[in-house]
Amino acid sequence: MKRQTIHHYLYVLLTAALCISIPLSKFAMSVCMLLLAVNWLAEWNWSEKWQRLKENKSAFFALLFGLVLCLGFIKASDCDKAFNYYIAEFPLFIAPCIAASSTPFSKKELKFILGGFVLSTIFASIYSTIYYIYNEVVNIREISIFISHIRFSLCIDISIVILLFYILKDKEIKMAIRIVLIIATLWLITYLFIAQTFTGILLLLLVAFIYTCFLLIKQRKQKRYKVIGFSLFALFVIFIGYSISITYNYFHIDQNEYLTIDEKTINGNIYENDLTSLVENGSLTGVYVCKDELRTSWKQRSGVEYDEASIEPTLIRYLNSCHFRKDSVGVMSLNHQDISNIENHIANISYTKKYGLERAAYPIFFSFQLYEREGYINNSTIFQRLEYWKAAWKQACTHPLFGVGLGNHKTAVAQQLEADNSQLDENLRCVGCHNQWLTFWLMGGIFVLMYFILTLVYPFIEQKRKMTFVYVAFFIILVGSMFTEDTLEMQAGMTLFAIINSILLYCFNPQYYENL
Repeated sequence: MKRQTIHHYLYVLLTAALCISIPLSKFAMSVCMLLLAVNWLAEWNWSEKWQRLKENKSAFFALLFGLVLCLGFIKASDCDKAFNYYIAEFPLFIAPCIAASSTPFSKKELKFILGGFVLSTIFASIYSTIYYIYNEVVNIREISIFISHIRFSLCIDISIVILLFYILKDKEIKMAIRIVLIIATLWLITYLFIAQTFTGILLLLLVAFIYTCFLLIKQRKQKRYKVIGFSLFALFVIFIGYSISITYNYFHIDQNEYLTIDEKTINGNIYENDLTSLVENGSLTGVYVCKDELRTSWKQRSGVEYDEASIEPTLIRYLNSCHFRKDSVGVMSLNHQDISNIENHIANISYTKKYGLERAAYPIFFSFQLYEREGYINNSTIFQRLEYWKAAWKQACTHPLFGVGLGNHKTAVAQQLEADNSQLDENLRCVGCHNQWLTFWLMGGIFVLMYFILTLVYPFIEQKRKMTFVYVAFFIILVGSMFTEDTLEMQAGMTLFAIINSILLYCFNPQYYENL
């Protein structure tokens, strides 16, 4: 076997192993990326590599981003920390260069690599679901065992796009296999709702909406695509209807219930009745509250001390979500699981649901009310992000040319939050920008940010003929996530973007299939 053939097989296997490791193992990601780079160097066919690189100038742009990012060292205060950040970004520079300069994958090799990624994502989703079923999970994020729940939701979205592409476009797939792929797609969509990851759900809906518009406008004459387009549209209507329904059930109050209000409990104690209190699950939290009875009856039901700062508001909200009065009768009506939930500071029975959007949507609704009434932001990741963005923007405007230096962006944001007397708790301040664009700006300045945007846009100019909707969908998912997340800050997100982006740009031959 020729030396070049051996290196190509290693290239295929290592790329597949790297894709498989993204949803499963940070350590395996690092090892596979290193071995992939070593194999590329050891191949030593520089003239061929150079010729292929000349045909893919966008890979040069990505490689040069490594030099541009060096601007971040100008104002770096901790060289070791800055260097570690720089090394962590290496796949962004190297992966496009390796993919663009190596021998292209065959159709079977590409299917093997992308199939490995999808299978590992499915495995991780099944494993997480089994963990969810057999363990008491307080925070739904805990079920993402291997990588962060946001990055895993991106893996889910991309896997769904890949599966749909092969279902619709690969005519060589037998019907039995096609049915299996459809089941796998439906499972991954279901898992998104089980995990209740709004980022993943919204990005997938965005892709589906754009694809629906494309089919209804460009492919309207083809019956098959017309059926797909109208089916997707129907799913949008169903989802919107469901969303409206749970919103209505949360905020709608039956006014007849409060036309006449009892002043005393069954034991003769006085109720507190606040008709302007917050609404949860269609009931006013501040109506029919007797704190003396709550305190006494709680001691009979639980060994956890009755704390007015923590147990009391949790107990009141939980009773309200069960549509019980907040008195001794209400507390005695709770079962043992309810008491355990309250002890674990679960304030709404809807938060305990295994499935459905209520568990994810209801905390957001409550947070919006808290912010509207009291300006409180610690309960909401949405308002926390707005606080991070404001602080990061101020720092970026203060240091527009060279930012604050590689490795200093989290500290700079935390300092700005301190200067602004932010309401954010101390433990929530030093987490960064939660926005990739602001992160690059703070790391190295406006030139780093603009050059990164150029590396994203230029392939659409150079590789225009090779563009398929599978790449456009991937682009929307990953780039869309960068508005609310530091997607490239975490190893899984950065490797996912660097590798899958490189494969779809330089190794995915649209001539194998009909153009989307």
